[in-house]
Amino acid sequence: MTYVNKLDGDRIFLSLSRKEDLSLYNKWLNDGEINLTFGRSHIAFTEEKQAEYIDSYNNSEDKFFFVIVKKGKGSSNGQAIGIGLLYDADFVHGKITLGLLLDKSHQSKGYGKEATNLLLKFAFNILNLNNVMLYAIDFNEKAIAMYENCGFKIIGKRREAYPINNKVYDEVYMDILKKEFNKIKK
Repeated sequence: MTYVNKLDGDRIFLSLSRKEDLSLYNKWLNDGEINLTFGRSHIAFTEEKQAEYIDSYNNSEDKFFFVIVKKGKGSSNGQAIGIGLLYDADFVHGKITLGLLLDKSHQSKGYGKEATNLLLKFAFNILNLNNVMLYAIDFNEKAIAMYENCGFKIIGKRREAYPINNKVYDEVYMDILKKEFNKIKK
């Protein structure tokens, strides 16, 4: 099975998930460094749990699981480099939450920004929502700066919400509106 291009970008596209990639997702989700950046270092993921998790997304109408695929050359269909999530959709009030995970070897190369913009395009132009929110832990300054560069604004903090390794960190809430996204894209 090849990747299915659901939304095309310049260097990447968003695809549906593949069962063949479960071990790759588990590698990312069980990586302590990656896991730490979104406050899930206490969870141990198995392939069975991951398959159930993806199935819950695929069988839902209010959450979406995408594989971020780096475009390949020639007949190659590319390489999975991360996961993009949209969840907790509220179609009555026009809002959804965004999550992003990139393989460490593909961070700080512009893929996160491109993937975020594709997820926003999906949320605003395909789902016709008005507000996309996310949260990050305040020590993840690189991600917060990238989200701000995409147009997100800090809307608040949950203070000392993440006690990790004998330190406490704030949870930073950010959002972007459809009109703000469209203004940036013009």
